[in-house]
Amino acid sequence: MDFLTFERPKPLTSNLSPYLALFFFALALGEVVFLSALVPLDAMFARWVETQRSCALDRFNAGLSNRPVITLVVLTIGALIYLCYSRRQAHEVWWGVRAIGSGMFLSELLKTGLDRARPSMLSSFVGGNSFPSGHVVGAVLLAGTLGILLARQRCAAWVKILGIVVLISFVSVVAGQRVYLARHWLSDVVGSVLLASGWLCCTLSYPAVIAVSRRTLRVSAVLLVCYQGFYFLPTLRFVLPSVISVKEEPFLNISFGRLAPRAVLSGAWGDDTDEPTGPITWMRRGEASVALELPANQLYLLKLAVRPFVHSKAFACFPLEILINQQSVSRLLLSRGWREYALLLDPAWLMPGANLITFRAGDGFPDAPSEQRTVAFRHLRFFADGQ
Repeated sequence: MDFLTFERPKPLTSNLSPYLALFFFALALGEVVFLSALVPLDAMFARWVETQRSCALDRFNAGLSNRPVITLVVLTIGALIYLCYSRRQAHEVWWGVRAIGSGMFLSELLKTGLDRARPSMLSSFVGGNSFPSGHVVGAVLLAGTLGILLARQRCAAWVKILGIVVLISFVSVVAGQRVYLARHWLSDVVGSVLLASGWLCCTLSYPAVIAVSRRTLRVSAVLLVCYQGFYFLPTLRFVLPSVISVKEEPFLNISFGRLAPRAVLSGAWGDDTDEPTGPITWMRRGEASVALELPANQLYLLKLAVRPFVHSKAFACFPLEILINQQSVSRLLLSRGWREYALLLDPAWLMPGANLITFRAGDGFPDAPSEQRTVAFRHLRFFADGQ
């Protein structure tokens, strides 16, 4: 039996597609408007992901890298070439190219115009903006285009279902990677899916081939000017709230570097240096402690900005053990680059008055015989009631 036979394609327009586009765009706009209310959810989900991490999962995601997106690109190019030359469906090929290309450009325009801090201590001018996620938008556009083209062909139902399930799996892997690797917040991923889905539906409501008119050229020119303006004049960008950028008032803030309160530091603290994030203090191999006074035995949230010492761009997953009053309470897995890690402190670990927080860097860190550097510390911040 021939499970993959083709017939003359149906028109690309759909009566439902404009309404679906408005629905997805409305959800995306609603998310942006109420983004400040979603910031606590982003923080909570990021902390949950941190508890699920392991070096094995880190290595798997690092090895996977951009392969899912690259695979979708190869599949899309192959499908479009096949439809163009074998099935004579040039109008559908043109629609696919237009939908993906214009969608990616609009995604980059939004990403440049909306200033939102990533889950990183680097500024958006150094690390890039967080919303929307280019990887997720690209995956949805590529997988959605392939899914729509597949659904329009005459083939067995199980072939269509299997193909769509595989495409959804690719998108899910890309979205999960961006959150797990702390490249984006959960709301970034959700908003990116909504925007890309809305754009695909929007392109379905127009003819596959659109004539180049003066109006089209004017709109394109305006968008290009806006992109250049946002790129070269960052002050024109619209600032969106983020877990990193939200100004919470910490109960206690300990900064490192040359102005660090030396009276509260003891153990294997090393050199003070400066980095793009600000002044830092290096921890040497062994144990380094911070003494602090807590007025009450209650739930606290500890946020620490740290990065591990690495020699090269090789895979990095280094364990940093945290002890409170000589009791081991957590083991952070430090990835490459600056991150702000969050840890809820159980009241049972603490006592009113003097407390000692100790950081232990073991043999898992790379050797640095001359300096013995292991972890760079930027700040420790304590928030009451785990806010």
